[in-house]
Amino acid sequence: MSSFLFGYYDLGLRALSAARLGLQISGDNIANATTPGYSRRRMDLVPGSPVAVAGGYIDRGVEVARIRRMEDRFLQASLERERGSLGGSKESLRGLRDIEGLFGTVGGEDILSAYSRFSDAFAELSAAPDDPTLRKVAVLSADGLAQRIRETYSRLEAQRRTENSAIAAGVGEVDRLADALELLNDEIAGQEVGGVTSPLRDRRSQIVEQLAELTGGTASPAENGRILFSLPGGPTLVTGSGRVPLTTTRDFEGLYRISVNGIDVTDSLRQGKLGALLGLRDDAIPQRTADLDKLATDLISRANAITTALQDLNGNPGGPLFVPNPPTAFKDASKIAVATDILNDPRLLAISTTGDAGDGSGAIDLAAIGNVRSIPLGSQSATEFLATLRSVLGSQIVQADVNHGVADGVVASLEAQRSSVTGVSLDEEAVELIRFQRSYEAAARFIQVLSEVTEIAVNLR
Repeated sequence: MSSFLFGYYDLGLRALSAARLGLQISGDNIANATTPGYSRRRMDLVPGSPVAVAGGYIDRGVEVARIRRMEDRFLQASLERERGSLGGSKESLRGLRDIEGLFGTVGGEDILSAYSRFSDAFAELSAAPDDPTLRKVAVLSADGLAQRIRETYSRLEAQRRTENSAIAAGVGEVDRLADALELLNDEIAGQEVGGVTSPLRDRRSQIVEQLAELTGGTASPAENGRILFSLPGGPTLVTGSGRVPLTTTRDFEGLYRISVNGIDVTDSLRQGKLGALLGLRDDAIPQRTADLDKLATDLISRANAITTALQDLNGNPGGPLFVPNPPTAFKDASKIAVATDILNDPRLLAISTTGDAGDGSGAIDLAAIGNVRSIPLGSQSATEFLATLRSVLGSQIVQADVNHGVADGVVASLEAQRSSVTGVSLDEEAVELIRFQRSYEAAARFIQVLSEVTEIAVNLR
């Protein structure tokens, strides 16, 4: 009789324990309802091992089979992949907008407006070529145009250095996250024994998403609950047994190169935020500085060809208006300036064909430079070249904005789908709390009845 009653006590205690654990799990879910990356838990219950009784078998109470972390691995993998697209498109859009801003605003102070002032000043000078004030204004307009080209070039180079620094910081962040992922892999492998799911998977999923956003890399499952993380192009950053170091070195220009285990992967990293930064530094900005070099070289060549063939106000052969002379076609945009002697003495500006002080025919040619087509500029005039440059930038920004909008929408949709699986519903948890509360009360009442029966049995003896 004693063993019979104690068996029922064990049954009641199992029921109490299961109900108490269910209450705790629901409480944890409620407490973490707003915790980023948290996946709700659910408890699976199974009947206890059956025991033989007269007439058959009965279950021996209830057992907790496992505590499940609610997730959809396919959705999670899709979200990790799209995080890379979102990170890359967002950074590209930011960088292209920054580049566009360096060229000035439409209708504001930019190279195109400086060309316009240059043209107007020399057109006015052609009507009164011996007027010292108009000569000074014309020379200053040329100096302003050169300065605007130099400043824009300098800002682009500064922006390139900024992107370069951001790349180094991004590599450092990737390295830190890879360390954390390796550590979590080890901890999860140690905890997940006998089919148990480690709660550390929540944190690991967040780290993988951050790595994917930074690099555009992908995660894949490995043994013992571990995961691998590979960069675009194949190098495995985090392996099943550890991780491979990600390092940076500087080239002759001071630009960072990225290596994995000693292998340079800079050129293959073109996804995620890091890939976008590399694209801006190595492609987008150099394309624009090359455009400015073409513009500066063309201006120097054509303006100097005019002034060196004419005479100044003193009747002497003219010299070059701009330096360097001759242009080098290499970083001319960073060096273009009005010749110092002309800047100091506008009388040395050569615009006379005949040597007559009243002859300003050369000023007319100089005024037209911005609107005359040039083969080095792709058979466009300087003003057309600048308008095309701005148009190209605008098209790139529009495309980047579209890409970002698409990626943002896809990520938002996937997050909503994942939330339906992993997210905590307070209404649902409230129902769970009541259910387990009732189970606990029933189990407690069952044990109370057993105590009363036991007391009666003892008294009968």
